[in-house]
Amino acid sequence: MVVRNPFEAHSVSNLSPHSINKFADNPAKWLTNVAGYRDSLFAVPFTFGLAIEAGITAACRESKPLDECISAAMDVYTETHKQIKEANATYDFEACNKRQALVDPILTNIIPDYLTLGHAIAAQRWVEYQPDYLPIPIKGIIDFEYDSVVRDLKTTGVKPKSNPSYHRQLAFYALATDKVPKIDYIYWTRKQSQLITMDVPDIDGQIQDIERICLKMMKLLSISDDIRDVCEASCFEPDLSNANWWNRWGSNEIKGAKKLFNMR
Repeated sequence: MVVRNPFEAHSVSNLSPHSINKFADNPAKWLTNVAGYRDSLFAVPFTFGLAIEAGITAACRESKPLDECISAAMDVYTETHKQIKEANATYDFEACNKRQALVDPILTNIIPDYLTLGHAIAAQRWVEYQPDYLPIPIKGIIDFEYDSVVRDLKTTGVKPKSNPSYHRQLAFYALATDKVPKIDYIYWTRKQSQLITMDVPDIDGQIQDIERICLKMMKLLSISDDIRDVCEASCFEPDLSNANWWNRWGSNEIKGAKKLFNMR
């Protein structure tokens, strides 16, 4: 059992599949977030994904008719656009409108297929697991839970392929629920959409990866109770170019990274 809790010194009360994957993909950004530099980032693909998820949730969890499912999806756009305007955030509304127009035909096509999977007993449910190798729990939100299966919904305009981050995420859900994990991709183009379900390979191996990554996170924070010392000792060099929208740094994060990692 772990005696010292380096997470506590840095006000980290729990880990999550998202934070674990962020550390694996971009540890400098994770440290910047731990230091308190965060941004509310709005991106067209995220809004689209949330809208599709809301529509499918209304169908498979709440048994609502198709028109109400589409309405639930459109409500996501209304609320998100309100938040963007209140935050005076940069957002590509033209691109958003083009993708929003696809929500109706996608849900009309996909919902009947999704309903064949059965009625979800829960949606957007928090789950928690306390590993014996960590002093804090790991928490996450399951998209859809069934009697013996947990499912996570992804939307993509690129043909789905193996994704280590998704595999770790779903392996955690399996660990927390003792149920079979499935990744449901809604693969869409301008002309068509389809539901593609994938299994999670080598779940035990993914769980071992989670443990290995979590222990690295803890070891890194144990360097010092001062996050600035941790960042300096890490020798990480943040890539602040924002060439990849999926790994985008917000203005506060960029400001923090420059201070923490002594960048110009």
